[in-house]
Amino acid sequence: MLIALVVFVAAAVQGVLGFGGALVAMPLLVTLVGVQTATPAFALIGTLATLLNAIRWRAHVTLGDLVQLVVPAALGIPIGVLFLARVDANVVTRTLGAILILYALYNLLGRAVPPLRHRLWAVIAGFSSGILSGAFNTGGPPVIVFADARGWTAERFRGNLQTYFVLTSVFLLISHALTGHFTPVVWRTALIGVPALLVGQLLGVRLCRYLNPDAFRRLVLVFLLLLGGQLLIF
Repeated sequence: MLIALVVFVAAAVQGVLGFGGALVAMPLLVTLVGVQTATPAFALIGTLATLLNAIRWRAHVTLGDLVQLVVPAALGIPIGVLFLARVDANVVTRTLGAILILYALYNLLGRAVPPLRHRLWAVIAGFSSGILSGAFNTGGPPVIVFADARGWTAERFRGNLQTYFVLTSVFLLISHALTGHFTPVVWRTALIGVPALLVGQLLGVRLCRYLNPDAFRRLVLVFLLLLGGQLLIF
């Protein structure tokens, strides 16, 4: 029941914003089943969620932006998977939480972040996202911050990020499979979450219709602020 509830909320959030499913689910799933089960299990669940959303927003994808993020992410994912059993998750997640809080507050207080036009920023965002995806299923923040700084529209934001997450999920699933992380317990945990995922997706689809562009961006920033606090606490 608790696993299904966590997945439902995560799917609804991702349906509205185009990101955030893993960031909602992972801290809670880790407390329920442990990081070695939660990470590969939500990799399976999250892949299905992002695939459904990517199909829905495929018309808004910009290929150039996508390539700049996916290639370095594919290089970072295997490194993150290797770190899964070797790195202190608390140190990484709390550092990430502090960065998210600072970024969100800076923007919510009316300060403008530079647009990050240079291609190197895409490489940095994609590579760091790949490492975090492989280790903790929390690869969203680097590319979300990058997309927000670039000023993408809500549709472009959702379309690019969901397609990005689908493509990186392929590398992520392969990496988990090669390292033997898909145990029977992992498969059972993932299957528990699938019905809740589908219901949460339907709710998210309906809710996102009521957001205008300004409200969408503020919601993204507020959500990043809350997630940063969550990562610091848990």
